[in-house]
Amino acid sequence: MNDLDEIYKRLARDWASEELATLYASAREHGARAIKNPRPALARALPMLATALPPAATLDVAVYVLHMLRASAQGDLARRLVDAAEHNAAAALHRCQRALELDGATHGYTTAEWLPVVCDRAAQLLKSARLDEEPPTMVRESQDAISWLSRALIELDEDSAETANALSEVLARLLAVWVFAEAARDLEPSVLNGQRPTLPI
Repeated sequence: MNDLDEIYKRLARDWASEELATLYASAREHGARAIKNPRPALARALPMLATALPPAATLDVAVYVLHMLRASAQGDLARRLVDAAEHNAAAALHRCQRALELDGATHGYTTAEWLPVVCDRAAQLLKSARLDEEPPTMVRESQDAISWLSRALIELDEDSAETANALSEVLARLLAVWVFAEAARDLEPSVLNGQRPTLPI
């Protein structure tokens, strides 16, 4: 399918905070829509954050396989991998955002205070994106999202003051990988046909 060299060239540029804030809102909206038959809303940050683990893990696999197969990932397989990356990045981001909101309500801060931090960090990650690194940047960031997510779960469990910072690191990486998936989709509209099949979380 996709020309990863071209995708990485599109990522490795300066990103305005406003642009990334708009993309963040789009990713979160997509993540909210992706949840089918939602259970009653969780009222605590820790269980809410735990629900981000399955989509984050699926995201990690999709991004890794997309890079591993590279030029041999064509047609339907490539579309499914990109769809899985996009869908699960959005689902995990939405759930982490909700956890941040719930923790903020408990500890007297707002998510609006942390959005610039998330966007600035994501801008750094995107600008430094390199395919020729080992592992490639987006593979590393999808892996790091899980590491930071695990750390954020520990911070939440300990009621730590570092919880918001850990969550901002998760969100920055999820946003960067969402942007990567969007760039992959934009590059091959003829293959993807603009369709977004519903994938399991």
